[in-house]
Amino acid sequence: MIISNRQGLLKTWHLIWRDVCILFALDVIVTYLYVGLDWKWIAPAQMPLPLIGAGLAVIVGLRNNTAYARWWEARTLWGSVVNYSRSLVRANATMMPEAEAEDLRISIGIRQIAWAHALRAHLRRQDPWPELNRLLPEGDLNYLHTVSNVPFALHMEIASEVNQAQARGYLDTIEVASINRIMNELSNAQGGLERIRNTPMPRQYTIFPRLFVAVYCIMLPFGIVPYMLWATPLGSTIIGMLFLALEAAGRQLEDPFERTVHDVPMSTLTHTIETDLRQALNATDGLPRPLKAIHGVGVVD
Repeated sequence: MIISNRQGLLKTWHLIWRDVCILFALDVIVTYLYVGLDWKWIAPAQMPLPLIGAGLAVIVGLRNNTAYARWWEARTLWGSVVNYSRSLVRANATMMPEAEAEDLRISIGIRQIAWAHALRAHLRRQDPWPELNRLLPEGDLNYLHTVSNVPFALHMEIASEVNQAQARGYLDTIEVASINRIMNELSNAQGGLERIRNTPMPRQYTIFPRLFVAVYCIMLPFGIVPYMLWATPLGSTIIGMLFLALEAAGRQLEDPFERTVHDVPMSTLTHTIETDLRQALNATDGLPRPLKAIHGVGVVD
């Protein structure tokens, strides 16, 4: 996942280099046939490449805007997860300052950390147990193994602990309602993220732009070779590479949870949540080590 904007051209080149090499080989063949062997008949006169290119740019731009909107919504929802996770721990710390409530405060905070890790694994369709095994007691783990939605089950347990705090007199009705509003916001964020994960973009948005870009790149050398002659491979490859790069960028953003370098940085965000919440709870045992970015790319689980 990218956590820095210092990426350079190499990341984009890694996505499209095979297609560019194929396009360049086609350009060389067409140029040799037209100029070297004088096969003038292979290049139809007056191909409407500018009109086709303009229409294709609109199609690819529309798909990329839609893909980026999905990615940005996912990132915004994860920002809400970070903010409301902090708010939950802060609310419990300020509303239950009693020393006798320390165990409940820590338990709720640790379960919220576990919820964040479980949500990340849930969205990536990964196994959450390596993280949960180190955070939760065996009784909780046995119960969680029986449910299909682990993050939701963890929030049910947090709600149960909030009710326990109210029953013991640590929280009044107004304070419980305030905590419930925070929990509702976290549930809304989870629901929004699940909606993005479970509703892929229509296949037409993926298939048609890629098909049209491929057809356009194949047409390019035939349309410009009468004008560029031996320079056709250079001109055609550069133009085709622009469209290939745009198409690949949109394709990478379609699903923000696919564990590529272009996804939402969920590992970094859950690391931030765990660090902040543990420090707020003064429960720094097992504090995760700082993540390091290498060439602008963070850890991908």
